[in-house]
Amino acid sequence: MVLPIVATTAAVAAAVSWLMLPRHDSFAPGACAVIEPYLLTEVVGQELAIHQTSDAICDHLLKEQPQKPLVLSVHGPPGIGKSLSHRLLAQALYATSDDIGCPGSLCPGYKVLQGMDHINAERAQQHWYLKNSVLKHLHQYQQSLLVIEEYDKLDCPTRAVLRQMITASISTNVSMDKSIIILESNLGQSQLHKMLIQAGDRKQVRAEDAHSSLRNLVYNIWSQGNCESHVDIIRMLGAIDFFLPYFPLEASNLRDMFTKRLHKQAEQLQGSDATNLTWSPSVIDFLLSKVDFGDCKVGEPGCYPVEGGRPVSTIMTRYVTRALKQWRIKQEQQRQQQRQQSKAVNPGWQGSIQRRKDTLKRKLSSSLQDIHLQVDSQNRALVIV
Repeated sequence: MVLPIVATTAAVAAAVSWLMLPRHDSFAPGACAVIEPYLLTEVVGQELAIHQTSDAICDHLLKEQPQKPLVLSVHGPPGIGKSLSHRLLAQALYATSDDIGCPGSLCPGYKVLQGMDHINAERAQQHWYLKNSVLKHLHQYQQSLLVIEEYDKLDCPTRAVLRQMITASISTNVSMDKSIIILESNLGQSQLHKMLIQAGDRKQVRAEDAHSSLRNLVYNIWSQGNCESHVDIIRMLGAIDFFLPYFPLEASNLRDMFTKRLHKQAEQLQGSDATNLTWSPSVIDFLLSKVDFGDCKVGEPGCYPVEGGRPVSTIMTRYVTRALKQWRIKQEQQRQQQRQQSKAVNPGWQGSIQRRKDTLKRKLSSSLQDIHLQVDSQNRALVIV
């Protein structure tokens, strides 16, 4: 993993070691220590939310008999790390670093409810689905990480069920007090933009200001919906412990994301191809130039990528993977040519033995082959030299 400045090498090494433990149906003892460094290795530009998430969960885990589940309301536009954060959080809480098994068999207490914005014909069944799906899960895993995406789009009956679960602990012989509930929403984009502009730097935004702004936003929207009384709204908002901002990403954040991906690629090449990959600074500029920032000027305050960080994977595949694929093809062609030349010089079984010895010698060599990624002369693609 590529380490941000805020996460030390020792902290991340400890986190990765911890995550290799066997699966847990409950939160793993000691998980608190690995949550923050683990999330910060992957999620870019959301330090304020991650710090608060880690602190809140650590406090919750320390309580032997919590009186209620920990409830976090997470806000921000799509593509900025909200879903990635709760997936990594699940891996930290249940002590697994396996992306294939978590979500899945390696972290069975992790459940994500998606697609809550149903068409009218389905709304009558939505609250039934939410209630039964959640209670069945909580009955099996009383230390759950439960994520409800787009919770702001819940209709009135479904929201009432959610409010009862969080505030009144529905009488079902199911305890959820030790669980962690994340309510995820795309609400608050304009408020978050305004905070960034006023602060001048996301590091200068105060946690209290973000909490208050997002809480008031949810209150105003729910008050206009005529779903519940003022008292019920206040009770529901009071049960939410933190309103957390996931800010829109900026050009500098995407630079960090591309740099992290390149470092990951370099680590993989060292293991699979015994190759040391380096790149020119212009490579990051080239990759960033492929991101759609709309009509704004990249680098100016308030200029954000249209799709957040989502295009990073596609751009890496389109240009970096392509360059590496072409390099591998060229390498294989060179090896075939060398084999043909060797056959011509050393025909027969003795030549075959010598060629096998040469191949084994190359594989056992401790030295890495150096390759360099750079922008081509026409500034249209990336090439390996």
